Amino acid sequence: MKKPICICIFSLFAVSGIKAQDRTANPLLLQTWNLSKMDTYIYTYEKQDGFEARREGIRFQKNGKITGNLIKSTLRYDTLEETVNKKNEKPDRYIGSWKKASDSTVTLVFPSNTNMTGTFVISKLTENQLKLKKVFSADIEKKMDSIRKTKNITD
Repeated sequence: MKKPICICIFSLFAVSGIKAQDRTANPLLLQTWNLSKMDTYIYTYEKQDGFEARREGIRFQKNGKITGNLIKSTLRYDTLEETVNKKNEKPDRYIGSWKKASDSTVTLVFPSNTNMTGTFVISKLTENQLKLKKVFSADIEKKMDSIRKTKNITD
């Protein structure tokens, strides 16, 4: 009788420990993030109370909705060319959706703006910083690796 109870208690702790490592369920994600740096499809955001008028940003909501303060999309998803943000270009608001793809990966969909549509790995999530790395198809990732080797992106 003691053995099944111990197994149940151990299983409960193991499952709760695994759940604690789930970055996409983390309440820290569910807030407003303004873009502070973008380098080879690695987006670094800082926590803000609201969107800044001239900065790009995203706001994750609990119901699977996402609001983006984004520059108008000029390229299609899964290309290697980064958009060149002009200093005088003001971001517009876009409504989309997000869902958990795995414990540390989210999929974002903005139907009317493809700049931030795709799958992203959450490589860092703290109280004040969010770092997303865009995931591409295998052939595009191979090309991206050659670009990354020439830059230090491990900060």
